[in-house]
Amino acid sequence: MAARKVSGTSLAHQEDIRKSSRSSARDREIAKRFEDAQVSLVLQSSDLSLESVSQMVETSAIDVKPEFQRRDRWTQAQSSALIESFLLNIPVPPVYLAEEQFGRYSVIDGKQRITSINQFMSNTLALTNLSRFEEIEGKRFLELPDELANALRVRPYIRVVTLLRQSDPETKYEVFHRLNSGGEALNAQEIRNVLYRGAFNDLLQRLAENNFLRNRLKITTTRSPAFKAMQDVEYVLRFFTVDAYWRDFSGDFRKSMNSYMRAHRDPDEKFLSEKESQFVRALAACESIFGRHAFQRFERGQWRNQMLSGLYDAQMIAVSSMSDYQLSTVIRNREKMIARYKDLFDDEDFNAAIRTGTNTPRRLTYRIMRTIECLSDFA
Repeated sequence: MAARKVSGTSLAHQEDIRKSSRSSARDREIAKRFEDAQVSLVLQSSDLSLESVSQMVETSAIDVKPEFQRRDRWTQAQSSALIESFLLNIPVPPVYLAEEQFGRYSVIDGKQRITSINQFMSNTLALTNLSRFEEIEGKRFLELPDELANALRVRPYIRVVTLLRQSDPETKYEVFHRLNSGGEALNAQEIRNVLYRGAFNDLLQRLAENNFLRNRLKITTTRSPAFKAMQDVEYVLRFFTVDAYWRDFSGDFRKSMNSYMRAHRDPDEKFLSEKESQFVRALAACESIFGRHAFQRFERGQWRNQMLSGLYDAQMIAVSSMSDYQLSTVIRNREKMIARYKDLFDDEDFNAAIRTGTNTPRRLTYRIMRTIECLSDFA
């Protein structure tokens, strides 16, 4: 009996040691992750006057190009309310910049605030809809009383937090993702538009102006929700990303699109020309074959007037994989092909692949392969 008791105690003690060892390993891993986070982001903070901020914009030290970051714009009243907040000494949230190179910064968060400051200090904004300073309604900066104007020139009114160049790129992305601007969180494409600026991003912007793509997304004006959210730009990027990765897809569109943009931030002219031709060709082929029902689902005898990203993937990759001769043959036989294509929507697996869990590797592959097979029968 005594031998068993000693043995049992020994086993329990060994198990306690193993648990303690696992717990210590987890603690060390957590501590290391914390330490890594402390050094992955290098910040610098400073309080600036409105004139200093404006001068940085005027000299292009801060880049606030119209196509940069968000597409929406503050109204004159919103910009005026910001200036009035400075005059009332009401705290204003800090703006966040990313250092691109020494002396050059891009805006992570606060573009509208910086733009409004520059517009007022450069006398292009006349104050309107003021609630506490009605006396200066309609005035521009140079028309302010000297005491107010001098205060705005020299007094530090706004905090600027800068992510320095040596910060880790992935941590920078998290900063973009978590920060809010104007009360609305930056969406994934707005973040990419800031973080991966360069020649490839410029190409995405240009290709997004395609009339057929914008028609599919119901973008009619710059006020259209899809335009403000930069969905047109994201769909261009989505095509290139799917084309590159669909045979070995990670299962995470956001990470894959980030990876693609990061890898091709500043490519050569040959790459840009090839990608432009590839996208224009694929979209034109979809228009020729599917017409106004491109990227739409067929259900209960009619087309649903809604663009589905899953169908966009399938159709764009399918036509992109075909030769010019094959595409011209499909276009000649488009009526027969469309009749066969409608049958795909009777396939429960195909419907699931374009509607639910569309980012799973198996469903991405399935919807693309079924579409390729359907078109190939008429090529």
